[in-house]
Amino acid sequence: MLTQPEIVERLRKWGVRVTPQRLAIAEAVLNSTDHPTVQQIHERVRDHFPSMTLATIYSTLGVLERSGLIQELPFEKMSRYEANMEPHVNLVCIQCENVMDADVGQDVVVRLKNRISSQAGFEVAWQRVDFYGWCPRCASAKRQEQTAPV
Repeated sequence: MLTQPEIVERLRKWGVRVTPQRLAIAEAVLNSTDHPTVQQIHERVRDHFPSMTLATIYSTLGVLERSGLIQELPFEKMSRYEANMEPHVNLVCIQCENVMDADVGQDVVVRLKNRISSQAGFEVAWQRVDFYGWCPRCASAKRQEQTAPV
């Protein structure tokens, strides 16, 4: 978790004008592990900023993305945002649609990225590796449904 002063320092380093609203939005994304949607970000900041609009959130997310602090992860139904800019694997639950970073596999993604860069002569700007399945909670519920008496 980043502290407010650390977030302010990162924003200023990238030349982002720091306002209380931008700071709240940045905190909601930079300190999350669940790759929040715009709606989730709005829910997380509206207690402190009840008049904040979705337009403000979209605008700020654009600034944060152009600054290299976050990235948008477009999915079929909606986009999600994450601050983990290192090569990694995203785990996407097809039941609850939760997205989380895998705790394993980073080394494989890095090796693959480096191999593609060196052997294909392709300059990789970023990559995205998603695995789709069921999160532990949904997998457990699915197993219970399958074993429940009819």
